[in-house]
Amino acid sequence: MADFPSNLRSMTVKDGVLPKAGHLLTYDATSGAGTLDLTAATEVCAFIALDESSRGDDNALDTTGATVTACPVGGMMYVRINAGENLLAGATLYVGANGEATITAGSNKILGHYLGSATNPTVAGDLYAVNTKQTN
Repeated sequence: MADFPSNLRSMTVKDGVLPKAGHLLTYDATSGAGTLDLTAATEVCAFIALDESSRGDDNALDTTGATVTACPVGGMMYVRINAGENLLAGATLYVGANGEATITAGSNKILGHYLGSATNPTVAGDLYAVNTKQTN
């Protein structure tokens, strides 16, 4: 069964958070309000942003009460990866800080596996194909 479009969600993000397409998102642990925040290292990624957060009538990004279209983790998704990473096909990627994936394991949760050819180095803001996992 396809992961689109029925799995798309319009979600509220934590005030001051401005996700862009490909950012890794987790539930905000500080508010308890069910809002989303960018992942930090060691957190579980629950959603991936499909676009940037909402804009107001003045076309500026909303900084309070903003929403973002996101898709639950699972299947192939395009994600942001820390700049300067050297990827090989099939490389294991982990949830990193600032809502971006990393090849650094540490105590980070597994996000999935890179689906492209060797990329050396990754570029800030670019999106990369990753076969994401739903559990860790």
